Amino acid sequence: MAEQTKVVKGGFRATIALILSVIALVLSILAYNRTGDQLTFNAEIKNLQTKLREIKKETSEQLGKIRQETGTALENMGKSIKKEEGGS
Repeated sequence: MAEQTKVVKGGFRATIALILSVIALVLSILAYNRTGDQLTFNAEIKNLQTKLREIKKETSEQLGKIRQETGTALENMGKSIKKEEGGS
């Protein structure tokens, strides 16, 4: 009878290598997607920082106007009180 030959079509090492390469591919895809999200996140942070600077500037201007109006009102009140005291 003829002796049968055993044909090896990959073996254990090849299967492990294939599984590890698929896992590495999945991890690389996840890392790539996360990097894209990080870039979007950084752009959003810069946008918010710009808006924050604008709001700070507007708030500073508004407080300056209020401070000036309050000073003028107090000055006018002081003048009217002096007139009332002097006239009585």
